Amino acid sequence: MFRWIEIYNFGKHGLEVHPDGSLRVIDIDGKKLCLIRRGAAYFALDNKCPHAGASLGQGWCEENYLVCPIHRFKYDIITGKGGVGQGDFINTYPVKLENNKLWIGLKKNAWWQIW
Repeated sequence: MFRWIEIYNFGKHGLEVHPDGSLRVIDIDGKKLCLIRRGAAYFALDNKCPHAGASLGQGWCEENYLVCPIHRFKYDIITGKGGVGQGDFINTYPVKLENNKLWIGLKKNAWWQIW
């Protein structure tokens, strides 16, 4: 179950200005995520590299991989799985384009975690 958060309204703000392959860091409820544009699709992943703690939003895209700016570790933008031999991963978040708006889904807290 996800809580969907609107992050961009194309009808209100116009066409996306970031080029294909671009990255940016967004803050949603105090959580920093790396948003990637690849063609007409968007992908959201954790912004913190699990290997060295670097901001992945300062890295770059190589095909379907997000590359860490510190040690060049790579993460699949669809699955979050680390490159060959890395043995690590980063969390991914669902992104959808609906009603001319871009949305990111964050997991809802379970009722027992609220108290």
